[in-house]
Amino acid sequence: MELAPGIKAVDTHGHTPGHTAYLVESKGQQLLIIGDVVHSHAVQFARPEVAIEFDSDKKKAVAARKQLFARAAREKLALAGMHLPFPGLGHVRTEGKGYAWVPVEFSPIRSDK
Repeated sequence: MELAPGIKAVDTHGHTPGHTAYLVESKGQQLLIIGDVVHSHAVQFARPEVAIEFDSDKKKAVAARKQLFARAAREKLALAGMHLPFPGLGHVRTEGKGYAWVPVEFSPIRSDK
């Protein structure tokens, strides 16, 4: 569902009944803001079938995570999430039977003062 030009809602309910991710597109670039789809990046990328106690509907949360990871890997989407390690931006790639989190490279902005 397109909320505004360049901003689409992506249904990811399961963690909570109305949980939603947002796909933002501008000038040919895309960023998928995943919210609480992942709580433990060290576990849930490699094993997306792992639910946590905070998921209100574990079966739907796992299905949403698997679909989202598959899409992100297939479409090479940039991701941002609430429980991801600094800087909280990166990509997902398939690895074995699961996925791997690939954070963007971070370097401080240089000050030439």
